[in-house]
Amino acid sequence: MSQMPLDPPAPVSARGVDARIDAMPKVGLNRAAWLALMLCFFFANYDISVLAITLPAMRDEFGLAGAALGYPVTWNLVGYCIGAYLFGRVADRYGRQKGLTLTIAALGVGGFLTAFSWDVWSLTFFRFLTGCGMGAVLALCSAYIGELAPKNQRGGYLSRLYMVGTVLLLVIGFASLPVLAASATGWRFLLGFGGLVLLVLPLVNKNALVESPRWLVAMGRAEEADHIVRQMESRVGLPPGGTLLTDDLLDEESAPAEGEVSARALFKAPYLARMLIVLGFWFIFYVAMYGYASYLPLILEGIGISTSKAILVTVLGRVMPLISVLAAVLLVERMERRTMIVIGTLVFAASLLLITLDLGEAVATAGALFSSFGIAFMATPAYTYTAEVFPTRARGTASAIADGVGHLGGAVTPFVVLPILTSFGARPASFVMVGLLVIAAAIIRLGVRTRDRSLTDIAA
Repeated sequence: MSQMPLDPPAPVSARGVDARIDAMPKVGLNRAAWLALMLCFFFANYDISVLAITLPAMRDEFGLAGAALGYPVTWNLVGYCIGAYLFGRVADRYGRQKGLTLTIAALGVGGFLTAFSWDVWSLTFFRFLTGCGMGAVLALCSAYIGELAPKNQRGGYLSRLYMVGTVLLLVIGFASLPVLAASATGWRFLLGFGGLVLLVLPLVNKNALVESPRWLVAMGRAEEADHIVRQMESRVGLPPGGTLLTDDLLDEESAPAEGEVSARALFKAPYLARMLIVLGFWFIFYVAMYGYASYLPLILEGIGISTSKAILVTVLGRVMPLISVLAAVLLVERMERRTMIVIGTLVFAASLLLITLDLGEAVATAGALFSSFGIAFMATPAYTYTAEVFPTRARGTASAIADGVGHLGGAVTPFVVLPILTSFGARPASFVMVGLLVIAAAIIRLGVRTRDRSLTDIAA
């Protein structure tokens, strides 16, 4: 008589994979994978933050003035949008590993080559290439974590990665100051440092950053999905094979491959409403956020705060995200994602009001600091939410479009906020940004509930 196998056949439908991953006490990735993800988040945000402090040095070396000063920034945003779409499509069609590989390569090569720029045109092209990588790294990593994390831990893991990245950015931010001061070419070392993200590429393999089993089962590659889930179950101390599943899930038949979802289909039913909600939120939010981030010193000066105090407040504002990210870690699995996004966005809006209502320098300073709190508080749940609300075969493309095209709001900012600031003053410009933030909060509130729900249920 033949012996019965110790492990029952694992279900390989989308719901079966969902249930097995959701039954895990934690994500079944090894330390190398977590190191790779942390470096991806860090270097994407590093490149965004370091550009602001190196731009004056690049301006002086290349004699940038007028429109030329905006070329590297504008084309970096254009690259952000293009890369988000292209690499998001690759991730949905050919796998999360290939999508991550290409976007990491673009980010690293672009950052490294920027250090060797010789004129404004080479600088602009290399910033464009870097932007292509930046546009998809955050979106794809957020989607990747969401697909490998249990349903009650998706936001928690993403929050902790953001927290580690925020601490590292703060340390690197202070360390970069003496580098800039030591040499006129210090900006080259700082931007070239971003090329170290290329060290992540060897970790995109079968042991560290594995392929997403949810994507594999959606493609009909059930055996590969089952193998990876078994590896994950072994790492977290569960018996491989899904023995903790209920009988109804064990009885499910293997699901056929999901049909491919085109980018055009995302703007038709049944995805249209969700795409308009997340894309509308990101676009409107970025108009206000980039206006605030770009012109805060001018706004503070416009309401009577001294130039030295305005710069100090801008620097101190970088410390507040540490507090808000910690709050997000504690609350992201206890509150609805969309509720946290609304709270963070409205805190940002209320802080801008404190800055502009002429209640004194101390109140305006507090408003400037709490605006940074609001922005950082909503960031993690917003990225988590954007990746959660779409089906697996469209998740990479949809989340990348929402964040990438949403960044066009940043490109629109100089044509919306700056003319009001220069023609009518700081207060009218701030009131416009407050109005935009209220609209953005109202839009995201229309979204579906996602906390503690399986990705398959959310996509239904």
